[in-house]
This record gives sequence, structure tokens and C-alpha cells, in this order.
Amino acid sequence: MKRIYLKTLRESRDLSLEEMASLSEVSYNYILNIENGHQGDQASFMMMARLARAYGITLEDLYRYEYQYLLKKGKIRLND
Repeated sequence: MKRIYLKTLRESRDLSLEEMASLSEVSYNYILNIENGHQGDQASFMMMARLARAYGITLEDLYRYEYQYLLKKGKIRLND
């Protein structure tokens, strides 16, 4: 399941994957894999902080987006 929110954020800033990799100090392939949902479910706090800064959002917003993504993916469930 793709992280559409990340691609949308990147494109709203008119940035290529290469530019995002440079801004976040994360490899092009890692960014691509995160956006495509193949990586990142266990991303470290520092990685999330780098990505939030590069995508131009707060860390809190990134966690909020990621929480919704993980709910849809079935990785976490809401408490009853």
C-alpha cells in the first residue's frame, strides 16, 4: 500500500525524488521505497524527523499521517 500522502506532499513542494533525498539526507531508493510502502514501517525517530523537515511538515503531522496509513494497512487497530 503506497503512502500517497508523502508523494502528494513532495509534489506539492514541486520536488523530485532526487531533491527530496538531498533535502532529507536519505537515499533516493529509501525515499522511493517509503513512498511506495515497501519500507519505513519501523523508521527511527531521527529518520522521521529528517523526512518531516524535508517534506515541510511538523513531526507531529508526519506521525498523524503515518498513523492513518498504518490503520488503513491493518498494522494497528483502534482500541474498542
